[in-house]
Amino acid sequence: MEQLSYQPNAVARSLRVSATLTIGLIVPDVEIPFFARVAHCIEAAANEVGYNVILCNSGWSLEQELRYLDNLRARRVDGLICISLSMTGEHVAPLLKRHTPVVWFEQTRLGGPFDAVVIDNFKGAYQATAHLIERGHRRIGCILGLVSAQLTVDRIAGYRQALSDHGLPFDEALLYAGDYTPPTGLAGAHHLLNLPMPPSAIFAYNDMMALGAMQAISERGLHVPTHVALIGFDGIALTEHTCPPLTTVEQPIAEMSRTAISMLLDRINNRAPNKSRIAVAEPRLICRASTLGASAVDRSLKSSEASLV
Repeated sequence: MEQLSYQPNAVARSLRVSATLTIGLIVPDVEIPFFARVAHCIEAAANEVGYNVILCNSGWSLEQELRYLDNLRARRVDGLICISLSMTGEHVAPLLKRHTPVVWFEQTRLGGPFDAVVIDNFKGAYQATAHLIERGHRRIGCILGLVSAQLTVDRIAGYRQALSDHGLPFDEALLYAGDYTPPTGLAGAHHLLNLPMPPSAIFAYNDMMALGAMQAISERGLHVPTHVALIGFDGIALTEHTCPPLTTVEQPIAEMSRTAISMLLDRINNRAPNKSRIAVAEPRLICRASTLGASAVDRSLKSSEASLV
């Protein structure tokens, strides 16, 4: 075997044992650090239990996702972990007919025995909004993710509930629809700061849009958090190194990835119940300098004092 550099035929072996020890992973965009981190953590968790991962980058395209589904089915993957805002249970039905389990990551889907791993988006948005209110902010702008996504709906609900619990009105003018990329964070912050009554704080629904918002604030000759406080969502590593460091709501990606692999293996090995399971991870607010300067109340008092002098 050594002299001939022999390696076992993985395809032939998979046909014999009806297993490829391979998992498919579909993500929207690996250039976004959150999805890159998810891919890294899922691959690490899969490798620990002897599985390989085929990474499929869809570019937010349903058409591309469907092509990947056909390819993964042809490769006889043992399971699929999917991050998609467009695919439905009907799209992955051919995999289920082959008894190939599917776990949704960051989203839930109805219409089949689907498991899902999600963050508590309502709670994370509530934490972020309450933190800004406690810093004295009364007008808090939001740069949303894609409005069709359930996670966006849940985060808006958390934002609204925090406002309500603190006796503050909801103003739809303070919402701007983004797409998770820095350019929409840039455009969104400019839009919000151009309002007749601009916000004193901005909550971006992911860290990458928060980075775009930070650029917009700087372009206007303003400073974070002196003039505008800023908070993101996801907890990507880059947020520690912005200037100032960005307050964010962290998702425990490594923990969620291990859970996704565990749920998938339960299905592969017929250890899971017939009903769907949803694992909900806890968000964690990480407070940094982008919200921890002088509070809005402090700034207002200083401004009033200066006007009296």
